Amino acid sequence: MKKHPQYNNLLLFELLDKEKDIIHFSTTRVGGVSNGTYSSFNMGNFSDDSPLNIHENRNILARMFYMNTDKFIIPHQTHGTRVLKIDEEFMDLDSASAIEIMYGVDATVSNLKGLFLCATTADCVPIIIYDKVKEAIAAIHAGWKGTSGRIVENTIVEMQKQYDSITGDMIACIGPSISVARYEVGDEVADLFIKEGFNISDPELGFRNKTTSKYHLNLKEINKRELLRLGVINDNIEMTDMCTYDMQDLFFSARRQTVHSGRMLTGIMMKDN
Repeated sequence: MKKHPQYNNLLLFELLDKEKDIIHFSTTRVGGVSNGTYSSFNMGNFSDDSPLNIHENRNILARMFYMNTDKFIIPHQTHGTRVLKIDEEFMDLDSASAIEIMYGVDATVSNLKGLFLCATTADCVPIIIYDKVKEAIAAIHAGWKGTSGRIVENTIVEMQKQYDSITGDMIACIGPSISVARYEVGDEVADLFIKEGFNISDPELGFRNKTTSKYHLNLKEINKRELLRLGVINDNIEMTDMCTYDMQDLFFSARRQTVHSGRMLTGIMMKDN
């Protein structure tokens, strides 16, 4: 990843930055109006931060792209595997109905232009996908529950169903999240991954800490392996090694800050030419 050439508080993926029809971003914790542990660019509605501050932070982001906040599709994620198609029918809904439908949604897909599909994260894995042939996009929030429930597969299957997408045509980017060194989980989580068929004995996917006897998972690499399994070409996948836990000046981290953590936003949009 690299810094945005115009806004130092935003990050860009190298692969997507080469695509002339795509605008994308990943926010950091820098450049907003929130205070204290939420300082300063908190994008997460569901925290103890002031709703007015969050609203202003989202307005700041929208103004960077000369857009209104209603063009940013930000679901109410619940660590599930539900995928929502964003179409004209959805965009015609009133605000209350749209909010209700977006509850419990952890991934969105669309072929509409001029809309940012977004994923909110603090340690979980944000993934954005672009099918450059069928012109469709997706944004995914993948924590351990979503990853073990194969939310990446659910999302790609939905793109195939709705837009006849082919994985060989997709570009997929995996954003900042907690590193395997910092992501300690209980045996019940490790056992769930094994039950669901993930080979977490592979040292690139996880390891047991000899000192603590706790298991560590590499959520980024597990999701990358899912993309590869489903047919996304390795050269079309970009995965940052940035760790949200370690890079505390740049990122919020729920594991580091407990419940008093802000959220970053990762978004993708097809230009409305």
